[in-house]
Amino acid sequence: MKIKKMSKIQFQTIPSFMSGRDILAAAKTGSGKTLSFLIPIFETLYKHKFKPDSGIGAIVIAPTRELVNQI
Repeated sequence: MKIKKMSKIQFQTIPSFMSGRDILAAAKTGSGKTLSFLIPIFETLYKHKFKPDSGIGAIVIAPTRELVNQI
């Protein structure tokens, strides 16, 4: 994806996510919010050696179908 550095919202939230904290954050469209929660999800699944037969690894809830498609 050619991303070279974290956005402000990612810099502020990813470390907290990775330490197990709950986060409530708001930022404008295109600021990188989606990766702010997906990166920690993928990292956690990788760290715990998640496999397809392990069951449900994460549930992401979004308010609209359009946002679900983007995620």
